[in-house]
Amino acid sequence: MSKSSTNRARRETVEQMRRQAQAAERRRTLTVVAVCVVVALVIVGLAGYTLYTNNQEKEALVKQNLDDLGASAEAAACVAVVEDDASGEGDHVSGPVDYETNPPASGPHFGVAADEDIHFYDADDRPAVEQLVHNLEHGWTIVWYDEMVAADDEQMNVLTATAEKLDAEGDDPQYSVILAPWTSEDGAPIPDGKHIALTHWSVHQPVYDPEFFKSDFESFGVSQYCDSFSGEALAEFIEKYPYDDSPEGYIWHETP
Repeated sequence: MSKSSTNRARRETVEQMRRQAQAAERRRTLTVVAVCVVVALVIVGLAGYTLYTNNQEKEALVKQNLDDLGASAEAAACVAVVEDDASGEGDHVSGPVDYETNPPASGPHFGVAADEDIHFYDADDRPAVEQLVHNLEHGWTIVWYDEMVAADDEQMNVLTATAEKLDAEGDDPQYSVILAPWTSEDGAPIPDGKHIALTHWSVHQPVYDPEFFKSDFESFGVSQYCDSFSGEALAEFIEKYPYDDSPEGYIWHETP
C-alpha cells in the first residue's frame, strides 16, 4: 500500500473515531437531559401532589368545628387560666414596652390597633406586639405561637385552617381572634415550657352592660398556656372571655 493510501486510511480511521466519540457524547448528553427532565417532573409532581394534599387537608380542617381543630385541651396539656391585675388602659405609647408578662395580656400600647380583618400573622408580617395589645384592649383574644410551633408544618396547617375558619365568620365579634407568632426577639419564652398562649384583657363582664362602663372598673390580664394548639381550649376560652369582656369591648355596640 502506498504512503498516500496509508495516510488516507489513517485519516478516515481518525475521522470515524471522532464521529463515534461525538455520537457517544450526544447519547450521554441526551441521557443526562432525559434523566434531568424525569427528575424535574418527579419533583414538580411531588410538589404539586403535596400542595394538593395540603389544600385538601386544610379544606377538611376548615369544615370542622372550632373545638375539633388541633388537639383536645387535655392532649395539649393546657394549664389553668392565669389571671393578673391589668394595667395600661388607655395608655398610648410610641415606643417599645417591657411587659410584665410574656406574652402580654394587657399593658401600655400603640395608639392604633392592628387590622381587625386579619386573623393570622407569621413572623414576616406581624405588627408590633404593642399594636396587638391595643387589640386586646378592644376585646380581641390573641393566640400566640412560638418558634417551635412555627417550624411544625402540621401545627401551622391547623393554625392557618383555624384562621380561615375565623375569616369565614365575617364581622361576628364572637370570633375576634388573632393568631400571631411570639418570637425570641419579643421577650421571655411562653411560661411553663409551653408553646401556645391564649391571652385576653378582661373586665369580668362577659355580658354587655352600658351602665357598667360608666363607672370605675378593674381589669385583668388572663392567659392560658398549652403545649400545642387546641381548638377546644380556644373555644372554651373565648366563651368565658368574649369580646364584650374587655375595657373597650363596648365600642362595637356604639358603632353605627
